[in-house]
Amino acid sequence: MAFTSRSAQSARGSFCLQLTSQCSAGCVTRSLGSIRPVQSTVLHQRQSFIRAEAETLSCSLPGLHSRQSHATICPAAAAGKAGSKNDSRHSVRQPAFSARPLLSNGSSLHHSHSARRMHSAVSCLTTAESSQEAPTAHSIQPPPTYVTAKGRIIAIGDIHGDIQKTVTSLKVAGCLEVDPRTDRPLWCGGDTVVVQLGDVLDRGDCEIGSILLLRELDRQARLQGGAVFMLNGNHESLNVAGNFRYVTPGGFRESALAAGLDREKLDSMEGRVRARMMLYRPGGQMALELAKNPTVLIVNDSVFAHGGVLSQHVKYGLEKLNEEVSAWMMGLITEDGTKSRPPFLAMGSSHSVMWNRDFGQERFKSFQQRWKACTDVEGMLKLLGARQLIIGHTPQTIGANCECNGRVWRMDVGMSKGVLNARPQVLEIEAADASGHPKVRILSPPLQALLPPPPPVGALRSHYPI
Repeated sequence: MAFTSRSAQSARGSFCLQLTSQCSAGCVTRSLGSIRPVQSTVLHQRQSFIRAEAETLSCSLPGLHSRQSHATICPAAAAGKAGSKNDSRHSVRQPAFSARPLLSNGSSLHHSHSARRMHSAVSCLTTAESSQEAPTAHSIQPPPTYVTAKGRIIAIGDIHGDIQKTVTSLKVAGCLEVDPRTDRPLWCGGDTVVVQLGDVLDRGDCEIGSILLLRELDRQARLQGGAVFMLNGNHESLNVAGNFRYVTPGGFRESALAAGLDREKLDSMEGRVRARMMLYRPGGQMALELAKNPTVLIVNDSVFAHGGVLSQHVKYGLEKLNEEVSAWMMGLITEDGTKSRPPFLAMGSSHSVMWNRDFGQERFKSFQQRWKACTDVEGMLKLLGARQLIIGHTPQTIGANCECNGRVWRMDVGMSKGVLNARPQVLEIEAADASGHPKVRILSPPLQALLPPPPPVGALRSHYPI
């Protein structure tokens, strides 16, 4: 790789970069029982494979394996491969203000080969939308609100930029395996529907890599009758609003590489912040990608949200709420000529869908508080004709659990290294049996899968010179 690591932090950045450039699974070790970033010595051993793979690398989302098809579907990626002379051919529409010095759109910027590949992977996310005229509120495809699943339903809590725990969660759910020849992610869940409950961003170093992995698995899952959905959580809304107080240095670096910064600006903190702002501002490349996510999703008789859903949200209209969040993230102009604003009920208060913690408290302060929470969720579920609410947002120190006689399932176990570094757990909902009741259970990985073997002395010396 042209981009070399100089510290443990930059090694993590290299891991995310390599993973992103290989359909988000390049650095997953072949022994999936020990999910960990590949040490720098292993990275050097695999350089020849990476260079060979780069020649036939297809766009992360379409998953094509033909150079010709790849160049046709994703001209931005093809231009990135061709070098800086072809950077001006990118079909991605540039932001209207102060983005041109940051994004890769001119031959004056010098990129490493790896940085161009990562920038191309992100460009593929929004090439189709940005190559057309600016959308209006009437022309957008709203995120889904109601989904029917024929097979299992899997719920995964907050990821927060931890790609290793993300892979572990998907493996535990029986939805992910890795091709032993190419290390590419393969969907093995059949018609399973996976719902990630939001907060992919912040607190971790591999945010975009996690998004690309989930998008690629969604593409593969839909070929088998399944799907992978991501919800928008409060940390997605914070980033689109320009609030980066929870972003790690590795997260800023990953954003800068995705935005196409040259080496000089890559070492500037101001350049990294501006690059992230361009990606995540309303209408930016990553904001357009997040706009595809619902804020509330109902699969069969299960309601999924990041923080919680109240009766007032249902009466307001869940489809309307999803559409308004999407319109804000896309930076759409309303009929009266003003910019779309985020709906208050979605993210404007402690009782909004993204910020609500009424149902996430492990220990209620009083019986009255618990009674009110259970009464509220019962009323909401009755309005929707649903059975249960599955949420994230509030880390559970005791692990995944349920409340209100199984009406609320709390799935944020704090798995990310930036939160509690806890053991990943996922919720599995199987089809209803003869009694008409679905089977619900919590799945956890074996403990030994979370304890990778110690690295060799040579790897230790590469990170900590003696």
